[in-house]
Amino acid sequence: MHAAVVESILRILDKAGFRVTDLVETKPRCFDIVARKDEIVMLIKVLYNVDSLKAEMAEEMKLVAKLLKASPVVVGERFKFDYLERGVVYNRYGLPVINTATFYDFVVEGIPPMVYSAPGGYYVRLDSERIREARQRLGISIGELAKMLGVSRRAIKKYEEGVDTSVENAVKLEEFLGEYVIKAIDILNFVKDDVEPKEDVELRNGEAEIVEQLRCIGVNVYPIKHAPFDVVSKTGDEAVLTGVKQVREIERRAAIIGKVSEVLSTKAAYIVEKEVKKGISSVVFLMKEELACVSSPKDFITLLNEKKSTERNI
Repeated sequence: MHAAVVESILRILDKAGFRVTDLVETKPRCFDIVARKDEIVMLIKVLYNVDSLKAEMAEEMKLVAKLLKASPVVVGERFKFDYLERGVVYNRYGLPVINTATFYDFVVEGIPPMVYSAPGGYYVRLDSERIREARQRLGISIGELAKMLGVSRRAIKKYEEGVDTSVENAVKLEEFLGEYVIKAIDILNFVKDDVEPKEDVELRNGEAEIVEQLRCIGVNVYPIKHAPFDVVSKTGDEAVLTGVKQVREIERRAAIIGKVSEVLSTKAAYIVEKEVKKGISSVVFLMKEELACVSSPKDFITLLNEKKSTERNI
């Protein structure tokens, strides 16, 4: 079932004109698909049953999205024993969760979801300014509107301050005011910007030394556990997807990192302890000892640019 959902998402993205990289064959991973169209960048996690999404994966997905200026989105069909509803956004560890139909509506048709699920039922976000303007235009007092809706004056005041309400109350508001007052849910900016990197990602001795070298240079280094790249290296606003794990399939891992970097329009590097076969144009291979010649983040980026230029001309 998971493979079928992935195929559906890939077809939807293709129909909408997104450039994509499918990472389903790589493990472990906190996201399955990277998609970009113009300024929209999404990291998509696909799960048939979203109950299988664990907190650690969710936190790392949010961190990677923040570092790469992308929007994390989870697409699934079920939660425990219930099917997800079309047009409804669910929340799993702070990530927006929608079903395939909602994803299609948003990506292809440009129709954003309007309802979100929370304990107690379905809710909507209200356009407080529009409510206030419509009420005043109709000459209705807060008390009169409260009586019409069968709610308290305090509730109407809260609506005009931007407090959310149930779908039922919102529909009544629109009927009485003759005005659309429900705000679309922005799933691309759904996640709160409060995720912090963790320092407990385990790396082998040689790999940890590479990370420490980058930090000594002044590069901000964020180890990532569940992604094709091992580290996101940041120099100012520029991100470099970085591989440091010294494994037999370095070339294969580098190729995947390169595909992701191409979609994201970021740099990619793999720092190695011994020479490997090259030929992946989007990835710069650096020998570990080359970092000893680098003294600043600016020099690090310059070295990557120079090596990429040299390899391109060989």
